[in-house]
Amino acid sequence: MRTGFKLLAAAIVILSVVVLMSPLVAPMFSGPGGYTVKPASSSSDQVQSMKDAPQVSFWQLPLWVQIAGIVDGILILIGTLFSAPIVIGKVQNVLDNRNRLNIFNYVQSNPGCTQSEISLKQNMKNGTVKYHVQMLESGGKIILKRMGKYTRIFNSSRANSEVEKMVLSYTKNETSKNLLCAIMESPGVTNQKLSERFKLDKSSVHWHMERFLNDNLVRFEQDGKFKRYFLEPSVCKFLSISNN
Repeated sequence: MRTGFKLLAAAIVILSVVVLMSPLVAPMFSGPGGYTVKPASSSSDQVQSMKDAPQVSFWQLPLWVQIAGIVDGILILIGTLFSAPIVIGKVQNVLDNRNRLNIFNYVQSNPGCTQSEISLKQNMKNGTVKYHVQMLESGGKIILKRMGKYTRIFNSSRANSEVEKMVLSYTKNETSKNLLCAIMESPGVTNQKLSERFKLDKSSVHWHMERFLNDNLVRFEQDGKFKRYFLEPSVCKFLSISNN
């Protein structure tokens, strides 16, 4: 690999020399009379004659221009050949690190997890987790999504829908998960019943219900002075999967 970089550096030096010496080399390849430069004319005849002038191909250009163009193309080709394996290698080797692989496997098993959760469960420092998460994200292995006050992590190879991400996010909180599961088990349950079952203040249950409603996870039907809550069909499917 070092030899390749040396060759690339040498090619760049050669191109630089060719470009710098081009004013000295150009007269050696010019015709007998050289070129005559005249002020531009604004007359319509001159403009028309410029439009009618034949196009000059690459091989009709001065030799030094041709050489510079060819060398430039070779340099671009060499740079592409040497950089492509490096870029591909970085993508392929992003999981070579043991800590990074453990984090990636944890995200696969726990979609919607946070960096602090990974730090706790994998017994890693927050700074270490943050670094490896950034590496995994730049390598296209994971995606980060801001949800409420948390940034949650998902496997990029699995196309989680927005609803699934939202459900996974809520199931990370024990109270939210319990309330959603209770609504799934008892469609039409009221705020009062949920409050009694989980020994929560009605205001606390109401706060959770408002969040669920705003995120389109539940709907309600008014029954006199009570609101009866129901899960949206898609939420039931993902909630059942998360509980397995």
